[in-house]
Amino acid sequence: MTEVIAPYGSENNEKLTYEQKVQKLDEILKRLDNSETPIDKLAEDVKIGAQLIKELDKKLKHVETEVRDAFKELDDEETDQA
Repeated sequence: MTEVIAPYGSENNEKLTYEQKVQKLDEILKRLDNSETPIDKLAEDVKIGAQLIKELDKKLKHVETEVRDAFKELDDEETDQA
């Protein structure tokens, strides 16, 4: 069963998972592609989309650092044992 997510602005950004943020960004992109979307909604969507992209990028960089550190730790342990 798919979880229903409240509108992005109605909840704390920190509470959304990475996957939920990607889903919201996909929804925004679909609306931006729809020529019937009201111009005021488009402006709001662009702002929210930009914020989502920043948050997703920050999370990806954080995870990349964690993974790199974990592999470095493994490599250091192997070097110490040799």
